[in-house]
Order: sequence, then C-alpha cells, then structure tokens
Amino acid sequence: EYRVTDGACADFFFLSNYRSATKSSERVATLLNKVAAAYPYWNATSRRHLILMPCDHGPGDCMWKRNRAVFTGVPDAANGLPGAAMPFSSPSRRSLGFVTYNGDPGRWNVFAPGLDVRLPSHEMHECGPFCGLHRLPPKARLAALRRHSPWYDGRMPAQRSSREGACASAAASGAWLSAPRRIELFFAGRIPKGGPRGDVFRHHHARERFVLIDSAHERTSSRRVSAASDALLPNRSSRADWFPAAMADSEFCLSPLGTNEGDSDRFLPALLYGCIPVFSLADEARPFEEVVPWDSCSLRVHETDLPRLHTILASISRAQRASMRRAMCGVWPAMLWTRLGFASSRPRGEGYLGESGRADALATFMAVLRRRVEADAST
Repeated sequence: EYRVTDGACADFFFLSNYRSATKSSERVATLLNKVAAAYPYWNATSRRHLILMPCDHGPGDCMWKRNRAVFTGVPDAANGLPGAAMPFSSPSRRSLGFVTYNGDPGRWNVFAPGLDVRLPSHEMHECGPFCGLHRLPPKARLAALRRHSPWYDGRMPAQRSSREGACASAAASGAWLSAPRRIELFFAGRIPKGGPRGDVFRHHHARERFVLIDSAHERTSSRRVSAASDALLPNRSSRADWFPAAMADSEFCLSPLGTNEGDSDRFLPALLYGCIPVFSLADEARPFEEVVPWDSCSLRVHETDLPRLHTILASISRAQRASMRRAMCGVWPAMLWTRLGFASSRPRGEGYLGESGRADALATFMAVLRRRVEADAST
C-alpha cells in the first residue's frame, strides 16, 4: 500500500536498524555508506532518509556508541552520515531522520522536529497498550483493557453505522466525560531521586488525591509511595489489573521521561483510559505531532513548574477536562498499531477497542510523511 520496489519512484527511503547487541558507530557508517554506494537515488534527495530507532534512548541506545565524542566535533563519516550530513549535535544540518519512540531533543536522542518522527509505543513495548498488564496472560490483557477503557462499547466496526466507531459511541453518551474521578494525578513506575519523576514525588508525595508509586521500591525498606496511594488503591497487591483501573479513575496521568531520559510512554495508556496525559518536558516532541492535535487533549508542564503542579491541575475546570477527553476521540486510534499483527491476542481483523484501523498509527505515520512532501512541493 505504501511501498514501492523502485527507489527512484519513492519520496522517502526507510532503513531498519541493524541487529546487534553491540553499539558501533563504525558499523553504522559502514551500513550507510554501502547503501549510498548500492542505491544512487539514496543521495538524490535531501532530508528524505529515515532510519528506525526502536529504543528508549534513540540513536544512543540502538546503534551508535553512547559516547559524547561521537556527537560533537567528529567528521561526518565517523557518525555514519556520508556526504553533506553533519554530526548529531547539528540536527539542522543532519540529513538522516530518526524514526524513534523518544521526542527528547537533548542527551542521546537529539530529536530534530521536522526531520525526525516520533512513534507511539507498540504492544510489545513495556508500556504500550497493555501497560501494567504483563502479569496477565495475553487474552486476559485484552479483556482488561476493554473492561477499563471508556472507549470500548463491545462492538466491532462492522456492527456500527458510525464511521468513527467506538469513539463516537462513547463520546456521544457524554456523562463519563465530565464525571469526577477519585484520583487527581496518577503515576506508577521507577521514581529516582532526581529528574521530573523525583521532583514530582518530592513535592507532592503528601498531596491529597495524588497517587505516586515507585514500582521499583514499593516492597522494599526504602518504600516510596505517596500518602494517598494506599487509601485510594487498597487492593493493588492482589489485583493484576490495578494499573488500568487506577488510570481509568484518574483525572490526569503523568507521562515524564523515563530513567536516564528514556521515552515518556505513559501517554498511550492514559489516552486509552480517558486520563489526560501530562508531559513534563517543555520542548519534547510528542508522537506524530505534525498531524495530531496534542494541545487539545494533553498538558505540557515545564520542569520548573512541577512544584506547583497541584495548582496548575486545580485551575483546569470540569468543563475543560471534559473537552480534553472529548478531543481524545481523534487521537487514541492514531496511537495504536491496529493493522500490524505483532504477537497480539486480538482476533485477526479486530481492533483493540473496536477501532477499524483505517486511521491507526501506520496511517498516521504516512500522513506525517505526506504532509512533508506537500510542504516541500509548495516551497
């Protein structure tokens, strides 16, 4: 549907990353130089080359050596970028686009808006559609997702007259959009002492209706769990589906960068459970940001404002919250790789929540590339 065998007819050239347990800048250079030599059209266009980086930390995780020297003051060839391409530290002069899960413009990710593309997590990712459900067998994960998501009404696309499917059905009911939820802010995962996760815990661990759970230390002597967590989620140790249940009962869900600036993946399950995502990096690119209206259904809070996060959230009215949830209707289907099989327990042809897949993540990825081609043509 989207691929051609003749590269001379292609708008973009897409490479998978190489499979190796060892990161090697030299190996990347060899790979790209071989591609450029074998396929003359590789160098025929500018800023139309894409390489997949399916790792939490982008190029510094997948392929290149995680060494600052690789990114600055090194000849182009050493960075695996032939010709006029420049080192990572100069993304505006880089011609190779990264297709990655991380939108952080700094550290090892060096995300360049307009060149790189950020993808949403797939279901094999630790925090994809089945985030927090890995203790369950595959079929039970899908059942738990559908049980807790407000978007699922039990019907598949063929059973609906609406082209928009479950989203239109759920949104039309209206009541749940503005109904208050018991938890104001939810986050569960590793919480180090520093960074956005640590800052939120330090300033808000005693805050009423803030559920913050350090999953790495919850059952150790250095337990880091906010004061409201045990009261609002008393049975989580005995419930395998406590994570989606908590998100479905939360107004806002924190989606900070991961450990050592890994990808901020909590936005995806948040959308699936109708919880408003809160990103904590001011210049972080969100998935498919060029075509997805993120500002209508999520918040972006600067790191310096995290100490007053409770005030920021309290200032958002019930009507605004309902509006943001309603806007999720056009976003969550675009975050799911519905048409790709993976190792899913979904019956063939079924969506996760009844979506058809016509506007899934693959289609949205293509929409981003199409928009860039059209922009180039207009200039």
